[in-house]
Amino acid sequence: MLWNSLMKKPVLMIGIIMFLLFLYQVGSKEKWGIFANPKLIPTSCRAVIVRLEKRIPENWKIYCEGNNLAVEIKELAIPEDVENIKPLLYRQLANHMAFLARNSTVDILEKVFFVRFHLEHSKLVIDAVTEGKFIVKLSTLESSEHIMTHLKSTVQVKETIK
Repeated sequence: MLWNSLMKKPVLMIGIIMFLLFLYQVGSKEKWGIFANPKLIPTSCRAVIVRLEKRIPENWKIYCEGNNLAVEIKELAIPEDVENIKPLLYRQLANHMAFLARNSTVDILEKVFFVRFHLEHSKLVIDAVTEGKFIVKLSTLESSEHIMTHLKSTVQVKETIK
């Protein structure tokens, strides 16, 4: 019945269509309304998160910053009374990067621009940044020497002592 009345008044139907197109364009440009929901914008980072959400531990927090993946980890495996904590945290960082590489889809992770890790312990905080295409290679490397040289050449690290 509504369709028949709109067909009898084609100018009204064209006006309604033009108004909806106007709302869509303004909503997507000005980032308001139902048309600009960030969850509806497909990125490689969101695809990686969908795959990883089922597999990550409780002490991990992952989110997207555009097409960049951010991973924040509160380290629980290393006790607080250890004297030389730096090598243990770097080993955990390498293990976490390898875990991310093995549990995400390789093709999608290659398209993520940057992956940022924030590893936090009570004595030391490590911030590491690398590209998604470099993390993918960690899923195939087996020898610890190869992993170490790959990480030295591709990962940028900043340490903060608490």
